[in-house]
Order: sequence, then C-alpha cells, then structure tokens
Amino acid sequence: MDQRHTQQLLRLLSHPSYYQRPRCDSRSASPKKDLRSDTPSLADSKNARVTKPKNFRTPLTCFFWHHTGDCKKPDNQCLYAHYHTGLVAEPPISYQGKAMGGATAKKVLGSINQREEEVALRHREIYDAEQRLDSAHAALNEREQAVYQREQVVVEREQAVVEREQAVVEREQAVYQREQAIYQSEQTFYQRDQAVIERDTAVTAREQANHERDTAFVAFEEGMLRKLEEDYHGVAATVQQIRRAVSNAQRVLTRRREQVLYHENFSSSPQGARGQGRYGGSIAIDGAIGAMGGLSQQLSEAEVQLTNQIHNAIRIE
Repeated sequence: MDQRHTQQLLRLLSHPSYYQRPRCDSRSASPKKDLRSDTPSLADSKNARVTKPKNFRTPLTCFFWHHTGDCKKPDNQCLYAHYHTGLVAEPPISYQGKAMGGATAKKVLGSINQREEEVALRHREIYDAEQRLDSAHAALNEREQAVYQREQVVVEREQAVVEREQAVVEREQAVYQREQAIYQSEQTFYQRDQAVIERDTAVTAREQANHERDTAFVAFEEGMLRKLEEDYHGVAATVQQIRRAVSNAQRVLTRRREQVLYHENFSSSPQGARGQGRYGGSIAIDGAIGAMGGLSQQLSEAEVQLTNQIHNAIRIE
C-alpha cells in the first residue's frame, strides 16, 4: 500500500458518511463499473485460488474499489472482488511494512491487543517500578542529605583539625623560641661558668701565691723568732752579766761603805783624804749603791718586758 492510497483510506475512515452508507449494495449501483466488466473471466477463475476472498461462497468486495471507486491493483491481481457482492471487506492494516486484512489482520490485531495488554501490564509494572524508583530516589535524596550533613560535619572537623594544626604549629614556634632563649641562657651561663672558672683559677693562683708568701713569711717569722730567741738569750746573758756586775759592784760598794763608815767613825779629822766631810763618803756610796739597785731593777723590768713580748709573739703565731 503506497502513501497515496493510505491517505485516501484515512480520509475515508475519518469522514462521517462512511459509517452511514449501507454495507451491501446491488450490482447496478456501481457508479463506474458494471457487473460484467468486474466479473472475472473463466480462465482467471480456473487459475484463481479458492483461498482468495473474492472466490469465497460469498465474495468480499474490495474496500478501496467500494469506497473510492479505484484500486491500485488490477482486477486479476487484487484478492478482493471489484464488484458489489453485498459484503465489503474490512479496511486492511499495515503492520511492520506489510499490508494485510481478513483473518490475518484479526490475528495480528489479536496479537496487537495481547501485546497492548502486555504493554499495559508493562506500563503498570513500569509505573510500580517508577513508584519504587521515586521511593528509592526519595531515600537516595535522604541519604544524600545525610551524606551532605556528614560531609559538612567532616568539613567542620577538618577545619577544627586545621585550626588545631595551626595551634600546634604556633606552640611549636613558641617552644622553638623558648628553646632558643634557653640555649642563649645556657650560653650565658656557660660564659659565666667560664668566667667563674677563670676567677677560681685566678683565686687559686692567688691563694697559691698567698700560700707561698705565707710559707715564706712563716719561714721568715720562724727565722726572726729564732733570731729573736737568740737575741733574747744573748740579751738575757748580757743582762745576767750586767746584774752580776751590778751585784759585784754593790758588794764592793757595800764593803767600801763599811770601810768609809769605819774611817769616818774613828777618824779625828772632819774631812777625809779626798776632801769629803764626815759621813760624806758614806752618803756618796749609799747613792751609788741605790743607783746600782735602780739599774738592777730597770734591768729586771726590761728583761720581764722583753720576755713578755717574745711570749706574745710566739702565742700570736
């Protein structure tokens, strides 16, 4: 079936007069062809197959010939009769690029109806699947919202981690600065320790020098003490000699006084041989004896003072 006949068929089916016209007409009512011209010849009837609709006991008139007065196929090639038989064939259908009618069309239509039912069932299944898909989409949206919220929480936690890392970096910077300050303090303490060590070394050297000086001074003092003792012993010996000399002089003066007193007592002259008066010589001798006694006393005191000084010097050391 070409495009022109298809358009004519659609116009005919859409026209209201098609449903008002009778399905069975007399043969004389044909507007264009009479019965003789449409009746197949004897040779054609012999060669025609019984299965053709136009060879049925009640032949079927061609749908296009009946409604349009024209058919694209000749009379001997068309399966339907090109004359009025009282029964008009149903309009043919086109399925998968092939034109068909009659039982085949009914079978195809039944198959199409079954397929339409299957399609409707599939539509219902698709609708149910779409409902489930919508539910799944809703659940997926909820899960996406939950995932988005969790991502927000993760982002916030990551931000908190970044802030904590920044705080850790700042604390590390502060610790590094404190370590630098401690290192500088240690350097200062080390320098001070070095200075203290140098001062201790200097003090030790000074103490060593002082010790050496003290040792030399002690040796000097010991030498001085020994010399002082030697001088003391020498002075003491000299004092003893002087005291013995004074004692001897006192004894001599005492004997001389006795002699003078004797001469003065028994002499008749008032003046002695040396021009001294009576008792003048004894008085002079008494003065000399007193002077000798004073000298002996001074020597004793000087000896005591020297002894005390030496003893004090020894105790101080």
